[in-house]
Amino acid sequence: MAETLNTDLIFRMIAHWWATKPNSYLGSTYGNPVEDMLQKPLSSPVADWFLAKMLKDIPVLGALPAGTINLYATPEGVDITNVHIEVAGQTLNLSDLSEVSRGNY
Repeated sequence: MAETLNTDLIFRMIAHWWATKPNSYLGSTYGNPVEDMLQKPLSSPVADWFLAKMLKDIPVLGALPAGTINLYATPEGVDITNVHIEVAGQTLNLSDLSEVSRGNY
């Protein structure tokens, strides 16, 4: 019997990663390198690099079938780009990840 994907748990894992700066855990590069993207052109192709870092840091995401996790950006005005993550058809804006509660596992 195939089990359904618990997207809530996946979003909570991503929210933890998003809130953690790189090298916060001794001896580990785990964490969100968002500060490395500052002062880069909005048109630069950082999504692939960002997604690869997330998949490396959260191994369970790499075990999911291809196309289950997608990252895309939408422009808002001339100086803002909103980044969205899609997990199994459910989309969340990365700026909303602070609202994801840890909850019970």
